[in-house]
Amino acid sequence: MNPPVTAPTSATAPGPEAGAAPFTVSEAALAELARITGTSCPPDVRERIVAALAGGPAPLPAEAGLPDDHAVHLRLRRLAESLPGVQEVFSDTELLAEVSACVAAADPSLYMAVLSHYILCAGSVLTLSGGDRPAPVLARLEGARARGVFMVTEIGDASSHLAIRTTATFDPGRREFVLHTPDARAAKFSAVAVLGLPQTAVVCARVLSGGREAGVFSFAVELSDDNGVTVPGVHISDPLSAHALPLAYAVVRFDQVRVPYDNWLRDSADLDADGVPHDPLGTPDARLRRTLSVGQALWATLPTAMAAMARGAAVTTLRHSTHRRSHGRLAPGAPVLTYRTQQHAVLGAVAEAFALSCTAGAARDTWSAAHRPPEGTVAVPDRGTGAAPGRATGAAPGQVRAGAKMTFAPWSAVDRPLAAYKAFTVRETARLAASCQHRSGLAGFLDVNRLQSWQGFAHAFDSAGGDSTLIMLDTGRALATDDVPPEPEAEPETGQGTPHHTLSPADPAWWPAVTRALQRRLTADLRGALRARTEQGLEGLELWNPLLKQAQQLGEVYAHRLAAENLTAAVNGAEEPGVKQALPPLAALYGLLQAHRLSGVLQSTGVLDAPTVTALPALMDDRCDELAPYVPLLAQGMALPEGLAPAPLGADEYAAALVEALDAGASGSVPYGGDPYGTGSYGTGMYGTDPYGTGPHPSHHTNTPPGGAT
Repeated sequence: MNPPVTAPTSATAPGPEAGAAPFTVSEAALAELARITGTSCPPDVRERIVAALAGGPAPLPAEAGLPDDHAVHLRLRRLAESLPGVQEVFSDTELLAEVSACVAAADPSLYMAVLSHYILCAGSVLTLSGGDRPAPVLARLEGARARGVFMVTEIGDASSHLAIRTTATFDPGRREFVLHTPDARAAKFSAVAVLGLPQTAVVCARVLSGGREAGVFSFAVELSDDNGVTVPGVHISDPLSAHALPLAYAVVRFDQVRVPYDNWLRDSADLDADGVPHDPLGTPDARLRRTLSVGQALWATLPTAMAAMARGAAVTTLRHSTHRRSHGRLAPGAPVLTYRTQQHAVLGAVAEAFALSCTAGAARDTWSAAHRPPEGTVAVPDRGTGAAPGRATGAAPGQVRAGAKMTFAPWSAVDRPLAAYKAFTVRETARLAASCQHRSGLAGFLDVNRLQSWQGFAHAFDSAGGDSTLIMLDTGRALATDDVPPEPEAEPETGQGTPHHTLSPADPAWWPAVTRALQRRLTADLRGALRARTEQGLEGLELWNPLLKQAQQLGEVYAHRLAAENLTAAVNGAEEPGVKQALPPLAALYGLLQAHRLSGVLQSTGVLDAPTVTALPALMDDRCDELAPYVPLLAQGMALPEGLAPAPLGADEYAAALVEALDAGASGSVPYGGDPYGTGSYGTGMYGTDPYGTGPHPSHHTNTPPGGAT
């Protein structure tokens, strides 16, 4: 077994004050960190997921020589065998999040298939069937007999979700719908498997009946039968590749495809005997929000997947930097973590990964919390498994805000906090992983070390799952125009000062106070600009076009505020003494780094002055010094489950581990087959029984959930 990661000593990096007792990593501290950063999924369930992803000592014989996309489908089936049925997986937020985290960390391409199958496809069928769930559709999705996909995006126009052109025309004589793509612009784009596999799609289309439009609904559509033969009228293009999200994508068109009435996911709507549509939601926008509300389950669990990737990248890079020596002339032979710039980047990545994990927990809590629908909302069946704190704003979990407006895209109108969590976590994870790549040198860009796949996935998901820029634009617009009174509530201000001026930047509460002040300032500025331009008689695009950057920035700061408050709440809730010591400097470092990145807008708005910004790097140095004794705790407690995503980069002796991995791959002992990243499944013996020398992950060596719950 390799020796554990140790705290930097005074010879390599600043450490604790002289005479301070060395920090000992305890099982209780590891369990506490696992509780804060992970899900409440039972350890035995997690172990089954990890085992299914590992696939045993060799790939399934059936996978040998198959195209990558066929292999993805087989891996999806293998994973499904380790899980309960689709309804239980979708309905259990913690289980769905754990599946998302493990799969995304181990195999990003498979995670794309998982979220399409379990969340968007099966979730739509379970949520929007109106009580008459189509049993044959669910039967095909069970065990991934048929792969489930989701089709909403049309290739011809931007913001196509707001003007879907695919039609579903009701035929009263046969009581069926006729699904049709009017032209190439309306063709759907989706991660549709190559031909030869059974597939079921949920397709979003405009319902037409009796010369009337009934709004956008989802339909469960069989793309290919149980033998993988494409259904007549369904046209699937040759595969399109996207290396950042490696699946077989395609453009799909429908030519008068017949869809049974029971496969209309009609929710609370209906057609009378004459085919006249009746929808209690009342407006096309309300119906569109409801149809796309399945995105809430994605936005609630995607942050957990992003946080897992971020922790994997940060901890792997931390281990690499601890052992990697530099031969720069200032300190020949010193570990790269000696240098302050490396400390800020790498320990900062650990702090950011921890903050993303706290935000992921808040996203799950937001979705899981069950509240009585307030006035002005439409109830949606709750899919959660437990209660949690209330939302920062918007409708309660499991509800669609009936009065929410959509301007640039529908996503923020569906659920503002969850959409913001999605946009924030994918962008922060992509930036974090890219920084870790850079700080690891050439090794950071090798597929075998995984950073490239995590960065590529997070970066590509900036547009997938609801475009992040459009989310931020609509969020900022809503904060300036829809919310009365301003959110968050204003605090007393004195002159140019703000409420945070009484706090030390070393205080974890400082950054949340700064973000609140900045959000108030940006909201006031945007409202003032809107009033001035409205008084000039401007409206629509003329009114908003010069203000779009301000609206986007306000939306981004709103997300920063939520993340800062979630982090502080987690720090304040820590109970184990060692963790209570480690988290305040970690949270403070996070705030200082974010303030440094946003220093331009913070100074231009007067929220921070120049001397405060100038002092930020020295304050970061101090926080890195305070964190030095806790490096072993952070490296072990925030690690991914053992065996889930091994990489040579995290080994004590990187060069030897890389050579060993390559030799094993050349000899065929490492199952690279079907793995688009070439990372394979190294097994627990590649670097010894403990690949990183950090000790078993706490969620794998206890019979009770992390934290000791029974």
